[in-house]
Amino acid sequence: DIDACMESFRPYLEANRRTSNTVSHVSLNPSPEDKLTDEQLREVAREYMERMGYGNQPYIVFKHKDISREHLHIVSLRVDENGHKISDSYDLSCPAVL
Repeated sequence: DIDACMESFRPYLEANRRTSNTVSHVSLNPSPEDKLTDEQLREVAREYMERMGYGNQPYIVFKHKDISREHLHIVSLRVDENGHKISDSYDLSCPAVL
């Protein structure tokens, strides 16, 4: 339920009003040759979030197929439950999970 998901984000957003980009959106695109199960896609998303430093954050994963292959969209928050901005230093330096 999208309302329940948004409600879980609310305390994080209210704890930090100084950070302008509080929401993170990424798209993970496996190779078209990779035929991953839903469980494998969930594991890819979980591992990605852990490696990026967002593993303890609430996040939503959507499987999508608006292009020639299934891919994932992940939406999360860039602030923790105490209102502190999470470092985004991994955004450019983290090796690809896929």
